[in-house]
Amino acid sequence: MLFLLITLDCVRDDHVGTGLTPCLDAMGREWTTFTQAFAQSQNTLSSHLSMLTSNYLFQHGVYSNYVQKALPAHALPKRLSGKGWECKALTSVDFLAFLLGNQVGEADARFPAASDFSVGARIRRKLHGRRTSAEKTLKAALKWLGEARARDVFLWVHLFDAHMLYEAPRHILDKHVSHQKAGSSVKEQIERKGWCFYEHAEYAWHVPLEHFPQRYRAAVAYLDACLGEFIGALQAKGWWEDSLVAVTADHGECLLGDHDVYCAHKKLFDTTVKVPLKVRFPKGEHAGEKVDAIVQHVDLAPTVASLAGFEEPLYVGRDLLKVASGLDPGHAAAFSEHVGNLMRSVRDKHFVYVEQIPGSVDKWGLKMEAGNLFKRDSSPAALDEGPGAQRLKKALDEVLSSRPEIAAAWESGTEAEAGIAERLKALGYM
Repeated sequence: MLFLLITLDCVRDDHVGTGLTPCLDAMGREWTTFTQAFAQSQNTLSSHLSMLTSNYLFQHGVYSNYVQKALPAHALPKRLSGKGWECKALTSVDFLAFLLGNQVGEADARFPAASDFSVGARIRRKLHGRRTSAEKTLKAALKWLGEARARDVFLWVHLFDAHMLYEAPRHILDKHVSHQKAGSSVKEQIERKGWCFYEHAEYAWHVPLEHFPQRYRAAVAYLDACLGEFIGALQAKGWWEDSLVAVTADHGECLLGDHDVYCAHKKLFDTTVKVPLKVRFPKGEHAGEKVDAIVQHVDLAPTVASLAGFEEPLYVGRDLLKVASGLDPGHAAAFSEHVGNLMRSVRDKHFVYVEQIPGSVDKWGLKMEAGNLFKRDSSPAALDEGPGAQRLKKALDEVLSSRPEIAAAWESGTEAEAGIAERLKALGYM
């Protein structure tokens, strides 16, 4: 069996299936679409760790991209490798390869370590840079699949184009970006609004605030076009019919001042933690169906484990195939945690309860919304809806107090190497 996990960095759920992604939309009959899917974090490394281990952040302990932590024995790639599966990760940015991807099968040769000054390493850096396009990563994925030796294969592919600076070929950018000029820099315009933002050199450009959200749409459109070609190649090679394929995002993105944030992934509203999730089950089971049950990233590993014929007691998620079949109702609520251990949230289909963690430091200068209970559109809930806050608060506390044995299965982490830290800062991470 082939399990293919495709993660789209920063892609919001509301940008998929609305005409911007015609290739994925046209394949509606191939997928089971989970309409209420949520990330465990709005942080890249944290979210991917939850996908690969079916553990929440308070269990694996990674609240930052600056942490180097070994995958535990119960991580999905470790369990699959122990059962003879061939595993591989191909990320589209170097820091994620160094911190996580290189623990999944053989290290990704496209991103040599900073300490490697060999001729081959210099050539690879020139070819691939420190972040690479979806087209190149998916081409590498097809090549690896063609060379895989085992009968059972797990491949994780990560695509970074919809992460700031939001990259796409010129012809796609021209279709979505107006290229107008502005009388002041983007940074000056953001500061006048009082919004939170990352420091990017490109914010010195004299373009309207809409310029970068338009680039974001172009990047999402580009990802869709690349995925259309990639899936077509899988089908042509006969790798599709018996495969389990999941396409999701690690988190979403605030764009034009959503919750006082500009083009960054902060806070825990639906803009940043509601994610697309399309699953192609082997032999097309439940293809074309839409499932409205609440599901989460922690459900991916248990789904694979079930199809691979084993159970892992340290997983906290559900089997998505059982959820799609109606044999499992899904989660009563979805639980998410913020980078920096700043805040946490729990939501059902109607409300979101958000709380700032006592003693936490808001180093981003975020405007913390007054009150705790919100509607799913992030507007404040009415005062007479207070019982909803109590119910969700209870659900949050129950999650936090559950399964203490899981945290004990994780080793302590170390700070990322200086070179990786500098790279993260260059990408806008703090």
